Amino acid sequence: MSVCLLCREGHSGGPEAVELGELKLHTQHQTSPSLQTVGALLREACTQLPSIRGCYLTHLAYLEQSVLVSRDVFLGRNPWINSHLLPELTGPTLPSDWPFIPLISLYEWTGVSEGGGLAVEELPHGSLQGVTHCLQWLLLLEVWREEALKVILPIAKLARLSCVFLCSSDLFLERPVQRLTWALFRLLTRESRLDSLDLDVPPPGLASFQDLYTALLAQYEAVSFGDRLFGCWVLLPLQRRYSASMRLAVFGEHVGMLRSLGVTLEQLSISVERFTLPPEDSLPLLRLYFRALVTGTLKLSWCPILYVVALSHINSFIFSQDAAVQ
Repeated sequence: MSVCLLCREGHSGGPEAVELGELKLHTQHQTSPSLQTVGALLREACTQLPSIRGCYLTHLAYLEQSVLVSRDVFLGRNPWINSHLLPELTGPTLPSDWPFIPLISLYEWTGVSEGGGLAVEELPHGSLQGVTHCLQWLLLLEVWREEALKVILPIAKLARLSCVFLCSSDLFLERPVQRLTWALFRLLTRESRLDSLDLDVPPPGLASFQDLYTALLAQYEAVSFGDRLFGCWVLLPLQRRYSASMRLAVFGEHVGMLRSLGVTLEQLSISVERFTLPPEDSLPLLRLYFRALVTGTLKLSWCPILYVVALSHINSFIFSQDAAVQ
């Protein structure tokens, strides 16, 4: 990996150009104090390229012997070459989602440690720095090397980034992680990309997205403290085009979280029509909407987005019944 890979953009006004683009598209959201312009984050990431390189080299250290053998073959260093026969091809040297390796490794470590009796909060030394470098690298690729990430499905990106919230009870609250994850969320939820986010496709390594979403809901209720970034993450799959099972999970099994899900429409930056159209046709879900409204479990001041969504679907259902009677 070359630290000079992105230097051209970093030294030729690239971050400033991104900031101008944000101004033009009105994508800067002043309602999120943790959100920093993508241009400023890119400028900071460019200064950290050597450290980012070191982070990934550390996580890919297990490939060192293979790299040395490949180098000797390429340079023709015959005394150090045991065989010119190629090893058995068992798959790619690196997984397609290798840019997420530091984040995935931390998630796997916490999963193993939890089973071994260690607290999830006891993260390895340097975890925050490693996750920050990983997110910086992902941001650089998303903005300036989008082609490099096209082999990774949008659902896989969302699933991998969800590890930010599942690794520990407070990692997602750290300021550098918040700033970078907000920026990546904005990029992944642009209007031009939302339609390609298919949650019906199982993320690599998981049976279904529903399993991951169930874990996210439990984590949100346990440790989120109403964090707006985490709130955006759990609201995203509740769009009308996705399976009703996720909406049923929120209004059925995790209805208590509605009291702290105070994300506004400006913070979510996704059109409300994606949540309200077409009208809901799941009767069990409509019953849960109605119960949450009449019992006061769902209030505009607590959960403005889902309050509007539930009210819209209940109204549509009532008026559709009046039309049918007529």
